[in-house]
Amino acid sequence: MRKSATVYLKTIFLLLSAAFILSACSEAGESGSVFRDFLGYFQSQNETEPVPETVSQTPEATVITTQAAAVSATPDLIAPTATIEPTQETYTIQLWIPPQFDTEQDTPGGQALAKAIFEYTETHPNISISLRVKAASGDSSAINTITAANHVAKDTLPSLVLLSRSDMETAVQRGFAKQFNTNIFSESGSWNGFARQSSVIDNTIYSIPILGDCLVLTYRPAKTGSELTDWQDILTRGLPIGFAPSQSTSLFGTFICLMQGSKLTNDLGQAYLDQQKLTDTLNFFLTGGQNGAFPPSLAQIVDQNQIWQRFNDGTMSIIISQFSSFRHYKDTSMAVRALPLTEGVSEYPLVSTWNLVLLEEDGPLQEEAVKFAEFLADPAVNDAFSVTSGYLPVRKNEHEIWQTDEQFDLITSLGENGTIIPNNQITNKLIPVINNAVTQVIKNQLTPAAAAQEAIAAVN
Repeated sequence: MRKSATVYLKTIFLLLSAAFILSACSEAGESGSVFRDFLGYFQSQNETEPVPETVSQTPEATVITTQAAAVSATPDLIAPTATIEPTQETYTIQLWIPPQFDTEQDTPGGQALAKAIFEYTETHPNISISLRVKAASGDSSAINTITAANHVAKDTLPSLVLLSRSDMETAVQRGFAKQFNTNIFSESGSWNGFARQSSVIDNTIYSIPILGDCLVLTYRPAKTGSELTDWQDILTRGLPIGFAPSQSTSLFGTFICLMQGSKLTNDLGQAYLDQQKLTDTLNFFLTGGQNGAFPPSLAQIVDQNQIWQRFNDGTMSIIISQFSSFRHYKDTSMAVRALPLTEGVSEYPLVSTWNLVLLEEDGPLQEEAVKFAEFLADPAVNDAFSVTSGYLPVRKNEHEIWQTDEQFDLITSLGENGTIIPNNQITNKLIPVINNAVTQVIKNQLTPAAAAQEAIAAVN
């Protein structure tokens, strides 16, 4: 390296000397003989130590390139030009995910996320995505872990976390969800309504939704007979309909209540139940029970796993399930349809979402995290992501892959008519009360009118 630098300086000195001699000899009229002597000396030096064309300053990307020096009749010398190749900053986005999106497991959600991450990092080689799986509920859930770490170890928090709409609300209420600086919602017409609704709390964007889910009717046509139409048709077939009324978070009872035209809030936005509408809801379950659709034994079912177990062993031929559960378990013997709505009701209620929530505080890394979240909600990307994972897409357009899927008409209808599930304050107060009333009617412990009166008293 020292020898190369010496040669470089000697070259510059000789070139400067040549320019000076040419200028001096031009005035004295002796330029030919003097310059030939100098040129001979220059050639002798050049034979022993060749002049390097390029000199590397550092082992990184900075490279200095010398252009060939030109000498004219004037003493002007072209200076070396430095060309600096910029380096690209690298970033690691840490993402926390629930178990159903674990890329190490052979699940639809894991496969879809792995494919999306691969595509993103292929086109963004300076970005790497670090995943950490957190429980969906309990003490070790993402929301509880973040709550604890936010006070004592903020540096352990991820850049992004994938949360349910309910947990996303909790993240905002507890103050650790960051506002999204994004223009992704500027084309409002390209979004399903439920997805846009889920991103905002108090008129502020706190998340980017990437997937949706909702209640559907899953059944085996070979056992149910002709196509299922409205509720009267379904309830009078004498086939038990599986759902879990004793589970406090079960949404079916609330869905039927909304189908009857009820509202869950009053004019002040507070939790509210209309006694007559709730009575109509409970009469729906009483009539169904009398026809064998809702036998008292349903009260023994406490979770969705038991419902699927009975469906798979043939004990039940019709169940209320999530759309994602149907896509996960589906086979050629199964079919799915939206839950029937009553006349005059057009909105399909209680759609839930999976939302990317931003926790990153570092400016540049936060920008990269936002870009990755936007990528997963991009129409073309979300089309493939939602098909593979088995969830509802959040965008209306670019459904090239969904168009070849047998549930395309269903997801289109659900996307157009779906409305987001109410906030935690409403659902946490009303859903357990409604489910308790439904259970009492199914078990023939109370009449619909008496169960409704008791529920109203519990809410107020």
